[in-house]
Amino acid sequence: MPLTPSHKGAVCSDCQGRLEDAVTAACGHTFCRLCLPLPPQMGAQPSSRVLLCPVCQEKEQTEPVLVPVPLGPLGETYCEEHGEKIYFFCENDAEFLCVFCREGPSHQAHAVGFLDEAIQPYRDRLRGRLEALITERDEIEDMKSREDQKLQVLLAQIESKKRHVEATFERLQQELGEQQRLLLARLTELERQIWKERDKYISKLSEEVARLGTQVKELEEKCQQPASELLQDVRVNQSRCETKTFVSPEAISPDLVKKIRDLHRKILTLPEMLRAFSAFP
Repeated sequence: MPLTPSHKGAVCSDCQGRLEDAVTAACGHTFCRLCLPLPPQMGAQPSSRVLLCPVCQEKEQTEPVLVPVPLGPLGETYCEEHGEKIYFFCENDAEFLCVFCREGPSHQAHAVGFLDEAIQPYRDRLRGRLEALITERDEIEDMKSREDQKLQVLLAQIESKKRHVEATFERLQQELGEQQRLLLARLTELERQIWKERDKYISKLSEEVARLGTQVKELEEKCQQPASELLQDVRVNQSRCETKTFVSPEAISPDLVKKIRDLHRKILTLPEMLRAFSAFP
């Protein structure tokens, strides 16, 4: 039986117009009754009544409520034919009934119940789905919170590592700068000592070369003298001709050689240190 709801503004899920004879399918969509035609196979037996929702196109068994479930109270709803308040719902025809409609011959053999009883299974399904969604939402929120906490810990660790690397390289740069200064200073000092010992070595050899040159010149002059003069000073000349053993001085002192070797070993480690740092991606 058509009914007149006092509630205005509700919209049909199918035609998008104002609801007329509003009913709600088991899937949750709300329609005008005429937008939700009952299929031919819907009979009087409960096991044969099936509803196909025109929006979601999902076939749902509606046991124990086997026909579209009406909306909850939309305000004071009255029967258009009798002007009486609606109290009942016919499951077979999916119609709201007043007392007179309920007693009429059209619904005598139909399954008729109170509105609250008709809507309760639908409310129960909605409540069950709502609880499931709330549980799922809470689980996802908990998972998001846990994983976000893990990510925040990782980000904090990365930030700490960044500060550690910056501080370490700053100290390393300072230490490398100091080591560079010391190595260059030692190399400069070794260079100065090498030049000093070189000058000393060259000076000694030059003195010996000069002495030998003087003797060579004297002997060359003696060789040019007449026999009588040469024989007069034979002993003196023989003494001058005797070769003195020249002890060659060391070009570099052993102490300086040791210093050079020690510094060389330290410098050899520099490429290895560079390769160690270059191994980072």
